[in-house]
Amino acid sequence: MTFDAQKLSAYLDGELSPEETHAVETALSQDAALQAELESLMAADDLARAEFGQMLEEPVPLAMAAAIRSAPQESPRAAPAASGSGSSFGGLRFTAMAASIALVIGAGGGFFAARTTAPEIAVAGGWLADIADYHAVYATQVRHLVEVPASEATHISAWLGTTLGTDVRVPELSDHGLSFEGARLLVAAGRPVAQLIYTDAGGQVVALCQIASAAPQDGFADRTINAFDMVTFGNDEANFVVISDQGRGDLGEIARTAASQV
Repeated sequence: MTFDAQKLSAYLDGELSPEETHAVETALSQDAALQAELESLMAADDLARAEFGQMLEEPVPLAMAAAIRSAPQESPRAAPAASGSGSSFGGLRFTAMAASIALVIGAGGGFFAARTTAPEIAVAGGWLADIADYHAVYATQVRHLVEVPASEATHISAWLGTTLGTDVRVPELSDHGLSFEGARLLVAAGRPVAQLIYTDAGGQVVALCQIASAAPQDGFADRTINAFDMVTFGNDEANFVVISDQGRGDLGEIARTAASQV
């Protein structure tokens, strides 16, 4: 059984009957692609909340305000009631948001010119949280820290590059006291991710993760997720994140060294 995005959105909003909810959850337990689609919806929802919250503080162009004021309003009697706290991507809420976005894009001109596209929203919002979850597990491993050891670096680049559809290079980070241990293939936001793993003299793990992207990040950005510090950046074909335990002071320098080699 397959479910479209509207059904998954209704599931996230708690708007399905017990029977429908059970059917969706059964399908999710058996279908990795459906799980990835649901995770993408959740990631897009989280990012949209953050993005729209920030936009509310920005000045609204006069043309956009005029378009919103003149837009036809649907009668409240014709609108079905929405239940649950839910996602901003479900049911009537999704319809209202889609209409607002259409008005904003149409009337606001360049207001959204630099905004991220919808497919990239899911990747940008979802993959870093997934990477933090993976790091919490793999960074504690000793014997099974990596999937393919550093001695097979040439194979790592070819294997992961073919899987991601973009070049994967292994940066030399020994100037930062880091030794390359090997690599893993991960899946984040429903997309393949190359994870290159390094350790320092104290055994602390620093990972460089790469995901192919049609809209690479410009510049460097810092963030913290689940007690892990991250520095993100992009090149012509991919986005990257360097991740380690919170409080590592040289993570930005490591990221810039890696960026110069990938």
